[in-house]
Amino acid sequence: MSLSCQKTNKRALCSGITLLEMLIAVCILAMVTTVTYMVFSTVTTSWKKGMTLSDDLHHGDFVIEQLVMGLRSAYCPDIRGGSAMYGFWSKDSGDGSSANDSISWVKVGSALVGKDCPFAGSPHRVKLSMEQDGNGKEGLAIRAWRIQGQILDKDKDNEQFDPDKIAPVFLPSKIIAFNCREAWQKVGDEIDWKDEWTETNRIPTLIELTFYLEPLKDGESPVEIKRAVGIPVAPLSWQ
Repeated sequence: MSLSCQKTNKRALCSGITLLEMLIAVCILAMVTTVTYMVFSTVTTSWKKGMTLSDDLHHGDFVIEQLVMGLRSAYCPDIRGGSAMYGFWSKDSGDGSSANDSISWVKVGSALVGKDCPFAGSPHRVKLSMEQDGNGKEGLAIRAWRIQGQILDKDKDNEQFDPDKIAPVFLPSKIIAFNCREAWQKVGDEIDWKDEWTETNRIPTLIELTFYLEPLKDGESPVEIKRAVGIPVAPLSWQ
């Protein structure tokens, strides 16, 4: 064999892929595949979480808008000095994501009670509170009743109307806590808030509502939604 032929075979042998190079290539490919999967998994998880949050906020906003409409349709006749019959009241039961406040006021219209309600067109009182449903799950409950002319059981003597005996209607949402406070007065540039409203013959002009939705994932904090609502008829109760 000639010298030139030996040199040619040696070059061909050196240009081949060794086992070490093959292993390095496989390792790099595995690393790239792992990183790609992790990125894809993170993006997918974030997308699903965002869709769940969007859906929860959509349902939460619908319920809150109904409540806002109900508060803005509060009713108060032009009675000097106000009347306890048409007043607003609230009960404070904790703060933050464990709050279980309740509020009650007189309103007109179909907000919160529906168009089919027989007394939707006349003044009626509603009560909003956090309660447990038949399955033991905490939820936002609504009770509504006429201001006057309640139907009592004729078989019972001296029966008193008890609104708490009205079967509540639970609003379809993932709200697990409700906190409310009312504007009492303005001191400088700051609002003096009250956690309980005991002036039952008055209606606050501004109410702050805070709702907490179920956490998107176990161990995370609840989703907080806050609204401030002005009540147009409130000044009538302060004349």
